[in-house]
Amino acid sequence: MPTFPDFRYPLCRRPLERKKCGRRWELSQGEDMISNAGEPCQRRRGEIHAVNGNLRNICSSGGKFSAGAIFFHPPAILTASRKRQAETMETFWIKPKLYFGPEPMAALDRLAGKRVLIVTDAFLASSGLLDRVKNRLTGAVEIFDQVEPDPSLRLVAQGVRMLRDFGPDAVVAFGGGSPMDCAKGMCWFSDRHPPLWCIPTTAGTGSEVTSFAVLTDTDQGVKYPLVEEDLLPEAAILDASLLEGVPPHVTADTGMDVLTHAAEAVAAKGASPFSDALAEKAFALAYRRLPEAHAGSREAKQDMLLASCMAGMAFNAAGLGVCHSMAHALGGRFHVPHGRLNALLLPGVIQFNAVEQRTAEKYARLAKLCGLAANPRALSSAVTRLRSGLKIPLKLPVPAQEFRAALPGLAAAALQDVCLPGNPRPVTAGEIEAMLREIGG
Repeated sequence: MPTFPDFRYPLCRRPLERKKCGRRWELSQGEDMISNAGEPCQRRRGEIHAVNGNLRNICSSGGKFSAGAIFFHPPAILTASRKRQAETMETFWIKPKLYFGPEPMAALDRLAGKRVLIVTDAFLASSGLLDRVKNRLTGAVEIFDQVEPDPSLRLVAQGVRMLRDFGPDAVVAFGGGSPMDCAKGMCWFSDRHPPLWCIPTTAGTGSEVTSFAVLTDTDQGVKYPLVEEDLLPEAAILDASLLEGVPPHVTADTGMDVLTHAAEAVAAKGASPFSDALAEKAFALAYRRLPEAHAGSREAKQDMLLASCMAGMAFNAAGLGVCHSMAHALGGRFHVPHGRLNALLLPGVIQFNAVEQRTAEKYARLAKLCGLAANPRALSSAVTRLRSGLKIPLKLPVPAQEFRAALPGLAAAALQDVCLPGNPRPVTAGEIEAMLREIGG
């Protein structure tokens, strides 16, 4: 395992005013800072601190850091933490509270009279759908509607400033994975840390029930997964009627993300009987209902919303793997929808991981639950057929020469991704490049 410096006292690129931190970090705009030594941090308020790739808060009470840093925690340390936990006990968190079925929006009555900040995108803010949320809220309401796909660190900084100025009692994320990830980042980097309610309008990310968020450094073209228990929302509302206007291609992309979450959670090193039960149910349900949801069935979309939620709960407990690591690297570089990248990568990842007997047996069980021959190859082939039926392109829409030139960097980024330690089989840069070539333009 590579060695890393003492990250309690990182040294920045240049000497800056030293400040003492509070309980949480503040966030505002600034350039990336690279840590490489062991002295107290000297930095200006608002700068972003990057260490080998993964976004994580490592503030400890009394540490000498400026109130303004985002920390990128090396995956090797995250792996060591999981290993120590695995040697003692296993955990399965049951949170957040879920509201679903007929009229789940009535749950918003619990926020009556409270100050609420809604985080969404411009399209949803101008649509009638958001009125269904606002009409339930009787207190002061502000709307942060600047969310874009793959929310950036700068966007989160803007949101944190609005959150502090408004001082909400609760935050409501309304939309797909991007508004939910942005809202998580805003709450986490805020010193207020208000409770978060999530209302997904797509069935895919499962972000409404996870302690994950993915934020993008647009300057570096890198996606950073943020992993922290405090990111778990307080409550989630699953209302299938919000999915009625979702275009078929979005249903396809997000639905394949559900399948990938479930497949990776089943195989992950952190899997348990609890996560397996959720992941297996989610995979079988999504495999059966995604074509119908793609065709417009409201009942099927309800099932996809439930499958997405169950898959999110599963991978939040078990972890993910190399498929998501590669998808994060590709998405940060080429800005292709995350679910579509997973759809392209998953068949090859199934074949790669099935070399391990335990993983092969788990894939065989998934195949059997879907009415297929009980072996990994049948599962991989079925995912490929499903992908084709949903009219998802077979190759990455990137010029071949550009893609080949990017391969070493993509492999390096995937190896640093926080999801990789959960993969059931060790993977090298060369093996990642080989899997990426299979989907290249």
